[in-house]
Amino acid sequence: MSETLERAEAPEHAAEHVVVRRFSMWARATHAVLAASVFGLVLTGMPLKYPDAFWAIPLLGIWRGAEGAALMHRVFAVGFFASAAMHLAGLIGSFATGRLTLRSILAPDSIVPKPQDAKNIVTNLRYLRGQGPKPEFARFTYFEKFDYLAEIWGLLVIGLTGLVMWFPATAARYLPGWIVNASLVFHAYEALLAMGFLFSIHFFNTHLRPDVFPADPVIFSGNIPLEEVRERYPGWYKRLDIGRSAFVPKREDPSRSAVVISVAYLSIGIVTLVLVMLTAVAEAWRYLVSFLG
Repeated sequence: MSETLERAEAPEHAAEHVVVRRFSMWARATHAVLAASVFGLVLTGMPLKYPDAFWAIPLLGIWRGAEGAALMHRVFAVGFFASAAMHLAGLIGSFATGRLTLRSILAPDSIVPKPQDAKNIVTNLRYLRGQGPKPEFARFTYFEKFDYLAEIWGLLVIGLTGLVMWFPATAARYLPGWIVNASLVFHAYEALLAMGFLFSIHFFNTHLRPDVFPADPVIFSGNIPLEEVRERYPGWYKRLDIGRSAFVPKREDPSRSAVVISVAYLSIGIVTLVLVMLTAVAEAWRYLVSFLG
């Protein structure tokens, strides 16, 4: 690439204009499908779980009743599985082209958890308490790796239980009958857990941090400024081949539409989280009072 810069050739005053490729176009497209599917699943599934809540009534009106919400829930479920298929296709393609190898999977900058991540947790806790230096994170921090693994776990639990509920007769033909009822319970509570995590912790770690608010442009552009790599991922920065990885972008900032989409997602997610959690707490309180009374 003619625009690549060697580490020694990048002047300090131009450092903020040099970016590093962090996510490929395929990875960003996969994330976009996943994000749209998750929001669709939440906005169709939660009104079905709490149909009498004041916020569920207008949502059910949008979906034209419970049957319409259930239908759209299945449509978004297809998108959810499609994002998983896209991710697997990307991995297979990377293996086929040699961009992903066993050696790179075991390397420090892969997204696979390693013993160093456990050490970084302790180091980061000490850093947050002012008792030590900041850990030298690799390309992916331990909480980013947790996000990745949580998505896999969510896909397995929510996806498989959802399929059992979608095709109960077929499931009962090969599995014990109680699996259908158990799937309903696990599906609902895992969905609550996933929504709570995504719309709070994941939102904050990704977009609500003061240094990137209201949107982290990396998920839209795929690029991260070199200075940010040095600040947030010093371990990755030390191993980074600047000559091959860094370049001067034509446009650094995310487009206005990207920011609008991000803010819309954040707003809808946080409002939905608050309303659903208030309803869930109120329902749990009613059950407790009924049980004790």
